[in-house]
Amino acid sequence: MPILQIDTNLSMNSVPPDFSVQTCELMAHIFKSPLNFCVVHINTDQELYWYGLDGPCVLGTLKIVSGSGTISPEQNIGHAEKLVKHISDHLKLTNKNISISFVEQDAANVTIFNTTVSNFLQNKK
Repeated sequence: MPILQIDTNLSMNSVPPDFSVQTCELMAHIFKSPLNFCVVHINTDQELYWYGLDGPCVLGTLKIVSGSGTISPEQNIGHAEKLVKHISDHLKLTNKNISISFVEQDAANVTIFNTTVSNFLQNKK
């Protein structure tokens, strides 16, 4: 279950209408996750200042729920290349103004539908 939160100083008008859909599709592909488990949350018009860089920037947090995708130091390089290129291309930013933190969360500590992800996955089998 990839969950990407993007904080940016861009205005909502600068974000293409289909950006969230295309980003979910990319994450589903990267992490081999069902589309209905992918979430994108965009916070526009944030007060962000990246020291020494002018203009728009993105700070992202990609949360991966254990068992629904894999992150590791080796894999994160490829994940970063794909996600940063996607964000850069669609939001018209230089890749120097984009940072994404990868965070793994225990499936027992995240809810989906009306239960935890771990319980959902166990009962799905």
